[in-house]
Amino acid sequence: MATTSTPTSHREELGIVVELADKQFTIAAVLITIGTPVLAYLSGITSLMFYTHVALGAFWFGLDFFFKFVLGPSLDAAPDEAAGAINHRLIPKMITVAEPLSVGVIGSGIGLTSLLGYWANPTVWLWGALGISVLMLVNGFGPLHVVTTKMAVELNKDSPDGERIDALFAKAQQWGLLQTVFMLAIIVMMVGLRGLL
Repeated sequence: MATTSTPTSHREELGIVVELADKQFTIAAVLITIGTPVLAYLSGITSLMFYTHVALGAFWFGLDFFFKFVLGPSLDAAPDEAAGAINHRLIPKMITVAEPLSVGVIGSGIGLTSLLGYWANPTVWLWGALGISVLMLVNGFGPLHVVTTKMAVELNKDSPDGERIDALFAKAQQWGLLQTVFMLAIIVMMVGLRGLL
């Protein structure tokens, strides 16, 4: 683990996260996950916007489920030292990918509904999807962001506090499971929006 001074602000905590994730990795993650939907929307090609939204959404959904139900339990079963070493680098990368990815998925969904003309006559499904999207962003950039950032900072200390990490991990799991529920709910809204319910 790296020797760092204790951060005194959230901005300093974010600096540690970006440094651990790698600045170039962070820039690439933001450019791909937010830049791609912006370019697709500006193209005005509905099919391109649709596939961009579906691809980013599938990536977000897959990343969420893989981390929670495959990688997370595997690391939990691994020796503390090994799990700590992996999480030290993994959590910052997850933060720097998942957060802009959430913006890209939700933004591309809003852009797609615009290109499809759904805002001209919004349905309960559309309002439901929009409401859930807002809740996902509030959760993702609120409590989930705070907890995972603090966990990344704690793991970066020379002598991480195991009890604090366990407590932060438990909170991250709770907020993360709420995000998974929102993901499943928004899929139902999108199916309804497409007239399949």
